Amino acid sequence: MPTDERATKSAERCASHPSRATVGVCDVCGRPLCLECAVPVRGRVLGSECLAEVLGDDIGGSEPPRPWRKKRAVADRAAGVLLAIVTLASLLPWTRFSTGSGFAGAWAIDGRWSMLAAGGAAVGLGVWLASSARSAVARIAAVTGGAVASAGSLLAIVNPPPFTKPAAAPWIALVAGASALVAAVVGGIRSNASRD
Repeated sequence: MPTDERATKSAERCASHPSRATVGVCDVCGRPLCLECAVPVRGRVLGSECLAEVLGDDIGGSEPPRPWRKKRAVADRAAGVLLAIVTLASLLPWTRFSTGSGFAGAWAIDGRWSMLAAGGAAVGLGVWLASSARSAVARIAAVTGGAVASAGSLLAIVNPPPFTKPAAAPWIALVAGASALVAAVVGGIRSNASRD
């Protein structure tokens, strides 16, 4: 490889990340920038070090905004945690003796209300986890999962299997499911209020 071609290859690397190819140069300092370092601002390409010089007080922080990495609101995170609690509660005994008194007491082959609660919470939690960037989908999953888990838990408490009584797990699932439902609704109301 000729010497001048090697010099060109080394100049095509980012100043901050030498292993990455250059996609542009900073309009202020002329530094080569990779895709991560290049920040488009008002029709120009800038490095993060030169943002403050061009934007002045308009800059919110040193890191460029990344809209694809949204954090969930507190109420939305709480709804997911509460659905996880219901799912974990399904692994506990749901009755004091007989059917459902062992490990994973909510999960049974015969049709019981505890299966409705456990299945609703597990599906709701799965959809909530899968929809990390879509908060509306996560809220719908939390509302639906919380409502189904609450209803199934309440029915399991009121109508346990014959000759047995409910243990603590359906009560935990009822409270956590209802709280997940409320947290998701509150998160949706706050989200809509912040848009207005």
